Amino acid sequence: MIMNSKKIKLVVICVITMYMAACSSSYKEEVSRNQKINKEIYLENKNLEGLSVDQIIEILKNYSKETDVEPKNARFDKEKWSIEPEKNGKKVNIDKTIDLIMHSSAGEKLTPIVEDVKPDITSDTLRKNMTEIGSFSTKVLDDQNSRVKNLKLAGDYIDDIQILPQEEFSFNGTLGKRTKEKGYKKAPIIINTKKGPKKSYGVGGGICQISSTLYNAALEAGLDITERHPHSKDVGYIKKGQDATVVYGGADLKFINNRDNPIIIKVTVTNEEVVVKLFEVKDRGLL
Repeated sequence: MIMNSKKIKLVVICVITMYMAACSSSYKEEVSRNQKINKEIYLENKNLEGLSVDQIIEILKNYSKETDVEPKNARFDKEKWSIEPEKNGKKVNIDKTIDLIMHSSAGEKLTPIVEDVKPDITSDTLRKNMTEIGSFSTKVLDDQNSRVKNLKLAGDYIDDIQILPQEEFSFNGTLGKRTKEKGYKKAPIIINTKKGPKKSYGVGGGICQISSTLYNAALEAGLDITERHPHSKDVGYIKKGQDATVVYGGADLKFINNRDNPIIIKVTVTNEEVVVKLFEVKDRGLL
């Protein structure tokens, strides 16, 4: 293919123009990095006057070694079976700090620009990885302080508990013995006597509302209930036949996770209600 003289001349001009632009850019970059600060500017109490941009970059790199923090992903704590929140990292933005220095007035005192670095996996990421499979709530009818204290304490014990596939959950096994040393208070309980069930007071009274609420959430999730006992007397916070009494060393609430993925228990207790939700974890790789 033969090109005419006009086309050849145009190609040559374009090549020369591109070469000059590249050289000019390289020259400007070199001059910029070798450029020295000709005014008194302080960075972390260090006078930068007379230093080149390259020297300041090295100062900032050394500074970043002391201050940069890697972000930390949210994760499941496999011992506590709970979500450990993410933590933002920190990183010195060298380019922005250099730009700040170059546009500052004489006498200014500056600090390096440090920016947050967000992690890849957040608590929200993990929560969205879960599907709600069961939920139940009951009203707190007896809101005396000791009983509500027991409800919240028992709720805290099973909140965020994770049950692996084919693992059996035990209410008593999870909470252990309810004692004053653990913070439980005396509150109303139902005891059996020769004359029939009657109201009394005992340490940890009221926590059957937690086990009853959990029992119904497990039923809704279709889990295999392996142990459950009704109260000997009706309780006001739930319909007859839907309750689940627990006594340490005796009656327990147990069920098996019959799903393919782990299940996490979430419990919320206020002065007005007890809410239990069960979540199935979709991606075990995030655990």
